[in-house]
Amino acid sequence: MKRTAEPDLEAPHPSNRTWNLSELLECLDHDHAFLCELLTVFRQDGLTTLREAKEALSCRELPVLNRKAHTLKGMLRNLLMERAGHIASELELAAGQGQLEACIVLLARLETELQELWPEVEAQLAEVKT
Repeated sequence: MKRTAEPDLEAPHPSNRTWNLSELLECLDHDHAFLCELLTVFRQDGLTTLREAKEALSCRELPVLNRKAHTLKGMLRNLLMERAGHIASELELAAGQGQLEACIVLLARLETELQELWPEVEAQLAEVKT
């Protein structure tokens, strides 16, 4: 069943947190080694999936983009990366509805959000390894 709601092209509300790391750590019972494993997988798979999403969009393969956005949404929400997860969800919706222009806007916004998250991910990985 397809969602019929329009994707939200407006920027996320400023109160939406980028990454709720403290809550994530609590959910993981403060297991920093497991957090490191999750972030290592996210760093590799997230970058690959983002690249594949960009390729799908450039080829106008919206069903493929829909699946890649769905994958990113799951990764981001599991890591409590709230704003990026919301954007990925909206991208999934837009791609599923064949809204090419919305997909262009949302994928650019998702990429920007992820560029802001990567340094935080790297910092956490460095901190856990020390």
